[in-house]
Amino acid sequence: MPESPFPFPGSEQEDFKKSLPMRIADYIVVQIFQGQYKPGERLKEEELAAMFETSRAPVREALYLLQINGLVERLPRRGAIVRSYAEKEVRDLYEVRLALENLAMDRIAERWQEEWEAEFHPILERMAQAAEAGDAKTYARHNADFHWLLMRLAGSDILWNLYRQTTYPLNTLTRLSTRTKEDLFRSTGEHRAIVEAMREHNFREAKALLSQNVQHGLERVLRVRF
Repeated sequence: MPESPFPFPGSEQEDFKKSLPMRIADYIVVQIFQGQYKPGERLKEEELAAMFETSRAPVREALYLLQINGLVERLPRRGAIVRSYAEKEVRDLYEVRLALENLAMDRIAERWQEEWEAEFHPILERMAQAAEAGDAKTYARHNADFHWLLMRLAGSDILWNLYRQTTYPLNTLTRLSTRTKEDLFRSTGEHRAIVEAMREHNFREAKALLSQNVQHGLERVLRVRF
């Protein structure tokens, strides 16, 4: 199965294992996620090429990767810009995400192994620590790790490839959906409840809790953006 798609400097996915266009793409994603590049802002090829001490070709390839993943768009006479999303598009993203995660939960229910529960505990602990610190950026990273683990345990490359198409834009939206300590603590509790339901082999309840979690995230994004 592929590695976690959530790119952060210093993560387990070391930069030297990646091609230059992928490293440039990861850098841009992080900057968007952290709010340094904002919707509608132009991504200047010459500046990125100078930053990475390379020609424009790898930068163009990186921007293309982000374009096909829905995070960047190209406009006539403006070039590549950070994409913004209309409310309907945001709703569609969350609807597709939930459908894929529910499919993943069905697969997990069919092949559940007791030791899988332990794989969630370090992530939940890191989520709790980030919530206690009020660190929304770090929390969003571990939140993504949680949902990535669900997809990995489903054991389906096809599901993963479909899910990956929503990953980049959803990661940028996640930062908006958990901005206050109250949001962070509530989200942490929801994720703990999902794992507890799986531990008890109550996968119908796990799916219901997962649906609530995704819906609450969507509501918070819409409240902030629209």
